[in-house]
Amino acid sequence: MSEIVESIGLIELVKRMLSRRTLPHIALVALVSACLMVLTGIDEGLAAVMFLSFSISYLVIAFTSGSELMKRLTTLPEEKQDGNKSVRILKSFKICTIPVLIALVLTGLLWVLLGNNAEWLVMGLGFLFIVWSIAQAVSFRSGMVEWLSNGLGDAQLNNYREKLSTTFLFIVVQTFAILIIWVGQIVSSVESLSFAEALRDGALFLVGSVTLQVIMMWWTKEERELAGSEKGLSAFSFKWMIISQVFITWHGFSIYRKTILNASPTSNLIEEGLLMGFTVLFAVWGLTTHTVKGGERLVSEDAALPLGIAFGYAYAGSVAMLTTTFEDITTVMVIGHALTIITIVFLMRGTLRGRRGSSQLTQLAQTISIDSEE
Repeated sequence: MSEIVESIGLIELVKRMLSRRTLPHIALVALVSACLMVLTGIDEGLAAVMFLSFSISYLVIAFTSGSELMKRLTTLPEEKQDGNKSVRILKSFKICTIPVLIALVLTGLLWVLLGNNAEWLVMGLGFLFIVWSIAQAVSFRSGMVEWLSNGLGDAQLNNYREKLSTTFLFIVVQTFAILIIWVGQIVSSVESLSFAEALRDGALFLVGSVTLQVIMMWWTKEERELAGSEKGLSAFSFKWMIISQVFITWHGFSIYRKTILNASPTSNLIEEGLLMGFTVLFAVWGLTTHTVKGGERLVSEDAALPLGIAFGYAYAGSVAMLTTTFEDITTVMVIGHALTIITIVFLMRGTLRGRRGSSQLTQLAQTISIDSEE
């Protein structure tokens, strides 16, 4: 009989990935990615090779994370060390030695093989940005479905009020749109900005937000009505519509800030860093929970952090390669946000249909008796 594997929660996964014993790896990602971004402007071929090498290096660490030797080499001891704090921080980076050595060896091998013919690798990493933009929507959808599905419960009839539900959805999403206009401009503006001034500058965005939400409500009308007849699915549908539309509104405002409001580079960097973090987190969470019902995980908790770091290097490398192509990172970011919005819009109906189908199968399974005289 196979061992039952319980699903790891999102909060628990975050705690594991941000553990004090592995923080130097996260700091190394930021440091190396920043250096390679600079190198991209000097020699994009070498930069592409190094981004790929560091990504593969942490994939190797992820695949061997079950080894006790690898754990000791890439994880700080539980007991706190004595001595000067600065010295302790520097010494803590010794756990990055193995992945750095693997990355340097891979860099040497790839550079010998490719030499000055690394253009295809530059193009490949640039194309990967399209994949990451789509994956951001897919991983977000997977993470939210995993979370919201826990509250489905047993099937119960429900009296669905379409007009009331739609009105409330509009109020919630457009309230978020108004708030993000104000907060977003306060963060970006060097001068004080009143609420009225923020709304004035964001009027065009509000028009676009309302228009897009009208289209999405029409696009999902049939699925929401069918889900509304069952209490658990109705709650799932309502929550999913709010969360997905808030997600779209955030990305839409990011495009508006970068194209119309000329947001500051610092605020853009912070926002894109957060989005990349969420993308990697949801992707890793999906991999650690997706196969639980089959009795075996595709990715263990120990492999979560190195796998996330490998994704992070690949993501940073794709952005870096496209930055040299477009000569403007803002254009790259806008394209990414647009692709994410388009993907999540097309996933909205399928998500509602999928939940309805899985709920019906669950109800059917509960009516089947497995008792037998034998």
